[in-house]
Amino acid sequence: MAGLLDRLELGDHVCWTVDDDEIRRDAIAGVLLGGLRADHKVIYSGDEPGAVLSALARRGVATEAAIGSGQLVAVTPEGSYLAGGSFDAEGTLALWSAEKARTRAEGYRGMRVVGEMNWALRRFPGTERLEWYEARCNKMFADGFVMGVCVYDQRLFDPMTLRRLALAHPGAAGPLLPFDPDTSLRIRKTEEPYGLWLSGEADMSNRDALAAMVREIFAVREPGALVTIDATALRFADTAAARVLLDAAHQGPTHIVGCSAVMLRLLNFHGAASMPGLVVSSGYPATTDER
Repeated sequence: MAGLLDRLELGDHVCWTVDDDEIRRDAIAGVLLGGLRADHKVIYSGDEPGAVLSALARRGVATEAAIGSGQLVAVTPEGSYLAGGSFDAEGTLALWSAEKARTRAEGYRGMRVVGEMNWALRRFPGTERLEWYEARCNKMFADGFVMGVCVYDQRLFDPMTLRRLALAHPGAAGPLLPFDPDTSLRIRKTEEPYGLWLSGEADMSNRDALAAMVREIFAVREPGALVTIDATALRFADTAAARVLLDAAHQGPTHIVGCSAVMLRLLNFHGAASMPGLVVSSGYPATTDER
């Protein structure tokens, strides 16, 4: 039971599938408690705020004081995802963005959000856009200030739906499968050079999350600006990830730097050498075209 989510850091966005209520409650309390101790603002949204608060109290947290100070928030989905009686994907992203800005202004070192997602099975208007929301939500985490755990009960969600939702997350954990940053994907936005830093493993399991972040980084760049994707810390990339990265070259000047020899061969196999505006390199920064 211990250790399922112990290696999470600010910037992680994880799909956690569960099948045991005791383990679920214990791990959620552990994530929130760690945030309180680290001077993070911690937010729980789910059907059991009372049970979560009780679990924290048993761990010595003065929950009333934490809520009164604003550091701890525990609400039902109707107070977050379903505010207004439906699921407004864009509105929910705006809500979290505003909360993130408020948390920064309040002086916290970070923000942790645990969302139990069973509300999506209640067929509220807009829930059909949950997959889109989960992928676009990744931009909230790219600067390393927010940690998010999306809890999905695999006893309730059908396997195909759960699979699609998991693809939208860079990281995953499950029953008896702790979160492992070495085999998950971590995506961080960089300013100098402008672009993305990748670590861990990029593959079919997190393809949609990577694609959403690549689209986002190009959408908000200065017109014509170079985008650098740093793969120095990427341990593995499969064909799905390579195609996502190569698609970036169609959106503007792109450097993919820090590539391993295997990744260079994979990118070249899929046509990197023939793509104008694209430079792939094993070095950093990319000063030599090693295609």
